[in-house]
Amino acid sequence: MRAVVIGAGVGGLSAALALARSGLEVTVLEAQAYPGGLAGTFFHRGFLFDAGATLLGGLELMEAVGIPLPFPRLPEGSPLIRVQSPYGEVVRPVGRKAEREALGAGFGRDVLPFLLWQEGRAERLWRLAPHLPFPPAHPKEWKALLGALPSLLPLLPEAFLPLSRYTPRARWFPLFLQGQALISAQTVDPYALYGAAALDLPHRGVALPQGGMGEVSQTLERALRALGGRVLYRHRAVGLEVEGRRVKGVVALHRKEKVRLAGEVFLANLPPWDLARLRVLPEDRPLGRRQAPPGDAWGAFAVYAGVEEGVLAHPAPYHQWLGEGGWVFLSIAPAGRGPRGFRAVTLSLHTPLRLWKGLSQEEYERLKAHHLEAALRGAERLFPGFREACRLLLPATPLTYERYTGRTLGFAGGFPQRHPFRFRSPKTPLENLFLVGEALFPGQSVPAVALGGARVGRLALETLGVVAKEPQWAKP
Repeated sequence: MRAVVIGAGVGGLSAALALARSGLEVTVLEAQAYPGGLAGTFFHRGFLFDAGATLLGGLELMEAVGIPLPFPRLPEGSPLIRVQSPYGEVVRPVGRKAEREALGAGFGRDVLPFLLWQEGRAERLWRLAPHLPFPPAHPKEWKALLGALPSLLPLLPEAFLPLSRYTPRARWFPLFLQGQALISAQTVDPYALYGAAALDLPHRGVALPQGGMGEVSQTLERALRALGGRVLYRHRAVGLEVEGRRVKGVVALHRKEKVRLAGEVFLANLPPWDLARLRVLPEDRPLGRRQAPPGDAWGAFAVYAGVEEGVLAHPAPYHQWLGEGGWVFLSIAPAGRGPRGFRAVTLSLHTPLRLWKGLSQEEYERLKAHHLEAALRGAERLFPGFREACRLLLPATPLTYERYTGRTLGFAGGFPQRHPFRFRSPKTPLENLFLVGEALFPGQSVPAVALGGARVGRLALETLGVVAKEPQWAKP
């Protein structure tokens, strides 16, 4: 049996790996020249930058579903994220116990009950995660969800209450927590269960791949090829050949030539509104009605900077400024990803996608300059002298991401998790076409997208009547 996967992001490759492991002949189509999508890397003037995602946590969760990522983990107690605000500074270390000690010292003992609650909820949720295909899309998924209900019922009220309901008012701890939640849940106040799990990701296996975030997808691609699968680069899917309610093939453009790939099952690692834009052939009509990202969706404004390493005088690889002028997240790449004496640094700000719609060129340049200045002001607060230490500054707006990824308005990061009913079903109007990506449970982040991809791979196998083969390296 043959499977075709559109998109070589982490979600698409994770699903492709599950299919190939169970004996399917798998082809992945990728419009770009490298894998990873918004978790990829690129070279520019001697620097290797992460294109989007920069923090790789939750590797234990990926191992649990058989996704092999043999990267050295940061040891317990290592400084991970330094958070600064006008009210103080605190460092999030690796490991729950180390973080309790650090945050207790920084904010006072009043935060310890909250941290213990958060750790307990996260632990229970990770144990339940393999049994929470939400929303269920197959009888076996319904069975798994119903089987998990006795353990899930005591937690349900926290799926409808905001995280702020549980947040102690110690010093500037609410501001600190809002900053962490925005990174991991796309909102400053997610629903409590999601927030508890998202805050735990830095303590479930953290790594700094020397080759950047792109090493994740490259590792997945190598595993796929070892199982007989293949990835075709510079192949942009443009249409689906449909007969009745089933897809018979995908049509892709490669160097202006059309290429057809047939199969029995098809997966699309695309946001729902971009999937709806694919043409249905031979009728030559869009797959679905015209859609757009939701009004509260975020995009990323990034600045890729080459910086003299002498000014970056702090051991943590990640830094966050929570203050006036915009919240800024700063990621420092390991040494060796730039010329001697310099580091590749990425600054990122959340920006509402609606700000970037329908702009004239003048308006666009003005908004771009405003965000660049906000990013540099935040970087200066974190590292005085940052501007003068920059050899290279390369800004990227949501429309830059749109141009390079094909995502409408550069949508990134998934839906703001204010309630548990924002996730899409992996099912589509076509019986053998499934959706993959951060729009599915459990949402954004590299491990979450990988878990979602593995789930959709199993779902596709179920519809084909193929027994999913468990990987030998999967950990309980």
